[in-house]
Amino acid sequence: SLSNTFQWLTASLFALLLLAATAVPAQAQMEDGELPEIDFSVNLMQSAQVLSVDGLDNTASGFHAARAGLNANVQFSENVSGLLMLESEPNDFGSASGASQFQPQVDFMVMNLQVSEGLTVQAGTPVTGLLNFRGFSDGPAVQGNPLIGNSPADNITAGQGVKLIGSFEEFGFDLTVNKGFGEVLSAPGDAINRGTGLNYIGKVRYTGTEDEIFQVGAGLAFQSGEQGIVFAQGDGENYNLNLPGQAISARNTHAALPAGGVIAQADAKITPDPLDIDLWGGFANDSDVDATAVFGGVGAKVNVSENFYLAGRFTVVNDQSDDLSGDPDETLTRFQGGIGWMIFDRALLKVEGVTQSHGNTGITRPADADNFGGVLTELSFNF
Repeated sequence: SLSNTFQWLTASLFALLLLAATAVPAQAQMEDGELPEIDFSVNLMQSAQVLSVDGLDNTASGFHAARAGLNANVQFSENVSGLLMLESEPNDFGSASGASQFQPQVDFMVMNLQVSEGLTVQAGTPVTGLLNFRGFSDGPAVQGNPLIGNSPADNITAGQGVKLIGSFEEFGFDLTVNKGFGEVLSAPGDAINRGTGLNYIGKVRYTGTEDEIFQVGAGLAFQSGEQGIVFAQGDGENYNLNLPGQAISARNTHAALPAGGVIAQADAKITPDPLDIDLWGGFANDSDVDATAVFGGVGAKVNVSENFYLAGRFTVVNDQSDDLSGDPDETLTRFQGGIGWMIFDRALLKVEGVTQSHGNTGITRPADADNFGGVLTELSFNF
């Protein structure tokens, strides 16, 4: 069929681009030495899990589908740049066709206009969320996260819109206006298509001088219309709980924070050598449905040697709604602990143990997969 032909063509193009990325210099310039400059990078990842879900006889064990990404960072001129990420993410919990087929797609794209030394206007699908410092796993780009899974309260995703980024010597900020992926423009009050409304996100951070060990930041998001805050339910997970015969979504591993009002968060990073410590906390409130949740966490990484580290993370989310106050089922907790070993240059092996506990009510969707535990492994190459 025409659809299959197109899929074969895109897969062939993806393979050729991967080949080109490894065959050309990292900075390919025009013959006359002028811009543009193109930096190619390639991310490859394979992971596996053995997870036990409370209340189910099945053990969610096996290899995840492999992920691959080709990134092109292009400096078109002195003040104009862009980033294009072509990625195949069959384990990123998309549609049935995307989850079952190994095919590339545009996963992320931004266009940057540097309007002054410290100000940049970014358009496309800018990162949307309240994290300032902590590493996050998305697709095959996983080496920035010392563990394998993310936090159940990671308020981050991507959307369609614009962002103003300020980056100065000791502080920075960004202001974002956007919508979620796939949203359509529709008539006011069209709650079915949820195409009305925008997200408004502001963040500010103190980054300090190069030798300082303490950084702190904060952010606030609110929305208009019917869409809701697009990152309130996270950006998918790295735990696969889509068991055969069970009506479980992978997003049941993430806290479903109230999306119709405001979400605020503060975070900090402390880096006394050899430690790297992350702290964050915040709240989400939707006055229209009388829903409030608070969340927070702490993560730490210690570099035992140049090629080996230990890492851990604890996250808690608690529903503050009036009708649930005092019920232990309101609280979701997750403990993660693991190691990372840089086996060879750019080849990272990670092992993680995880346990999550939560009852049947409150901030996550009612599902057996709210309670699970087990072990994961992940091998990734970045070059």
